[in-house]
Amino acid sequence: MIYVNYHSHSTYCDGKGSLEDYVTEALKQNLTVLGFSSHAPLPFPNDWTMKKSALKAYLTEAAQLKKKYRDRIELYTGLEIDYISGLMAPSDPFYASLDLDFIIGSVHVLKDTSTGEYPGIDYTDKDMDQLLAGSFDGDSRRLVRTYYSRVRSMIQKGGFTFLGHMDVVKKTNINSKYFDEHEPWYYEEILHTLDAVQSAGIMMEVNTGNSRWQGIESIYPSPWIIKLCREREIPLVLNSDAHLPGRLTVHFDRALEILKDAGYRETMVLREGEWRPEKLE
Repeated sequence: MIYVNYHSHSTYCDGKGSLEDYVTEALKQNLTVLGFSSHAPLPFPNDWTMKKSALKAYLTEAAQLKKKYRDRIELYTGLEIDYISGLMAPSDPFYASLDLDFIIGSVHVLKDTSTGEYPGIDYTDKDMDQLLAGSFDGDSRRLVRTYYSRVRSMIQKGGFTFLGHMDVVKKTNINSKYFDEHEPWYYEEILHTLDAVQSAGIMMEVNTGNSRWQGIESIYPSPWIIKLCREREIPLVLNSDAHLPGRLTVHFDRALEILKDAGYRETMVLREGEWRPEKLE
């Protein structure tokens, strides 16, 4: 078991439990490192990100907990920052001014051009259906291609430490409702995106958090994509995307089996202020 996790969401955004709740649970689960990564504020109303007015309190509380628990666990302060074309990006100078320990770069929303809203591509069928009707004339292939295009744009701009849940667009795609992962065009999008990751020299996340929504043990990216990552020697970070303290290491055992099967013998960890490889047990 890798007893580290850098992807957790508290009551500052759409998670449950305070920052300290996560720390105490991390200690119970024998984690040696924990990262806070609340969703950064978005420039429009929503019910899942931190409010801009809470950002200072979040950073202050995280700093206080670092001092309080410094002899028991390494704590790191980060944000999960969205890339939204024309509105915000992890590379925005504001985020560099926050002196964060790490940044997760993610794409969660696309624009509904008919309403001006930004439904989630990883939220509910209703959101996906709204996007399909409002922006893509019902063409799910075009929606998915647009998602990966946005991910590649974010990679090109940089400003983040590792890429979050690369293929999260599949979250509502149960039984291939919207697209087939095995079709050539989808494979092509994955290859283009992995090539961008490799060229940029960045890390990617293996994220075990899908089961909090679907009740199934599914990870991001899919196991076949992890094998392609290994072929490109892309370094990976193992996280659970915990929205409850008790899910800090959910399905890590299964994820480690998938990583080993793909040929990985180490993952990247942030310890003593530096990212470095650590062997899988």
